[in-house]
Amino acid sequence: MARETKQILLVAGHNAFREALAVRLNQEADLEVAWQAGSIADTRDVHLDGIDVAVVDPLLPDGDGVVLIREVSVANPNALALVLSPKLDPARYHQALGAGAVEVLSTDTRLEELIDAVRRAASAQ
Repeated sequence: MARETKQILLVAGHNAFREALAVRLNQEADLEVAWQAGSIADTRDVHLDGIDVAVVDPLLPDGDGVVLIREVSVANPNALALVLSPKLDPARYHQALGAGAVEVLSTDTRLEELIDAVRRAASAQ
């Protein structure tokens, strides 16, 4: 039986942005930000096997978040990744999709659209 609440990993280098987004996502009855990280190194301390959806900023302080998407996919093939990026140049977009992201969104995306994207990813499992 599938869990009712989908577990989210939220990785973004900007603390205030990440924490505010986590608060908003946690207001949804079916979503829970179970883990937050501000860097690739911090994410490596997370048990990735419990994640349903990873929301990743590709511009992290210690490297390229696209690498992290690959690591999440290897550690937990059932987890799906969304990219939330302030810059959506075509090369970055294709790199993220090639690494296994199911969707790439701009940080300009409305919160309700982001929540819908998280739900789509969670239901695609």
